[in-house]
Amino acid sequence: MLLSFQLLVTIQMLAGEKHAGTFLAPIGIGLSLFIAELSGVPFTGGSLNPARSFGPAVVLGSFPSEHWIYWAGPAAGAVLATGLYWFLKVLDYERANPGQDASGQGGREGQIRLEDNE
Repeated sequence: MLLSFQLLVTIQMLAGEKHAGTFLAPIGIGLSLFIAELSGVPFTGGSLNPARSFGPAVVLGSFPSEHWIYWAGPAAGAVLATGLYWFLKVLDYERANPGQDASGQGGREGQIRLEDNE
């Protein structure tokens, strides 16, 4: 569950959001997958995706009684990651650092000015 959560949060924040660093999203997603696989292989056999567990079970013709966890874990991780993503969107996290993606001199085009809000 935590491995799928980590991967999906990375995908949503790097590829789902459009910002100046979007072109680096494949590198970040690949590193996230690498870290999840590296840390998860001893525990789950590297199963972040239910298809990764379902394929070998079909080939072997063996569905052990604990096979359901390979479906429930990634699904729960996806639900939690989506919940966190929508929570951050509700909090309007983009306004925490205004002007971060602005182009031009000083990056001041996207900044919020106090004079405009008064």
